[in-house]
Order: sequence, then C-alpha cells, then structure tokens
Amino acid sequence: MDSGTTTQLITVGATLGGVVLTLLTNTFVEGRKLKATHRAEAQKRAADHANWLRDERVKAYAGLSTASEEAFQLVRSEFIKLPADREQIETRWRERRTELRKAHNQVALFGTEEPRKRGKELWKAARNGVNAVFAELDAGAEEVRRESLDQVLTGISDAGDRFLEACRADVQGTR
Repeated sequence: MDSGTTTQLITVGATLGGVVLTLLTNTFVEGRKLKATHRAEAQKRAADHANWLRDERVKAYAGLSTASEEAFQLVRSEFIKLPADREQIETRWRERRTELRKAHNQVALFGTEEPRKRGKELWKAARNGVNAVFAELDAGAEEVRRESLDQVLTGISDAGDRFLEACRADVQGTR
C-alpha cells in the first residue's frame, strides 16, 4: 500500500470514528433528556394529584361540617315539637341523616386518619342521639325530655368541635 492510500484510510477511519462517537454521544444525551422529561412530568402529575386530593379533602371536611350543623339545627328547632309532628320531623331527620352519612362517607374516602375517626364520632353522635330520642318516644314517653335533647345537642356539638380541630390540624399540616 502506498502512503496516499494509507492516509486516506486513516482519514476515513477517523471520520467514521468521529461520526460514530457523535452519534453515541447524541443518543446518550437525548436519553438523559428524555428521562429528565419523564421525571419532571411524573413530579408534576404527583403535585397535581396531591393538590386535587387536598382540595377534595377540604370539600369533604366542609361538607360534613355543614351537614352536622344542619342536623344540629333540626334537632334544636324541631325536636322540641315531638311527638306532635313526629312523622314530618322523622322525614326531615331521615333526609338530614342521609346527608350526614354521605358527607361522612366523603370524609372516610378522602380524609386522613384523625379527621376520619372524628368524623365517624360526629356521625354516630348524631345518629345514636336521635335514635335514643325516638326510642324514648316509642317506649311511651308523652314528650321529649329536655335533658335528652340537650344530651344529643351536646354530643353533636362536642364531636363537631373535635372534628373541626382534627380537620384544622390536617389542612394546616398539608399546606
């Protein structure tokens, strides 16, 4: 082989080697960029999901708080009329109890551990308290005792306060 051919072969080999190294480097860099993009998208999705979950949690907490306040107001204003308007009051109570249960289910679905626990206590305080009032009437009481109503109202109020405190701690801790 003469020196001109050798020089051309070395030049061609070096050029091909440079092209191969450039392609390998570009492939490596593009792969890293793609991985970084996927990581950024995953982080954004996770942040969006966390924000959505926090918003749903706050809605659920507000819903149970509102439903419990409506139940409290119904007991306070209407139950004193028992047993005279029992059928109408029981119908309104069933509606409130259903709303309360649905709101509790939302808290159970989206809430954290402590608000779920306190929400269940709130729901049970309302349900069990009103059931006790109706049981008194079914047992033959002429009218609802004021002490029974006070016990129901205190139970709802105290459980509601504990629920709100747990919600406040949860929401302030997630921001």
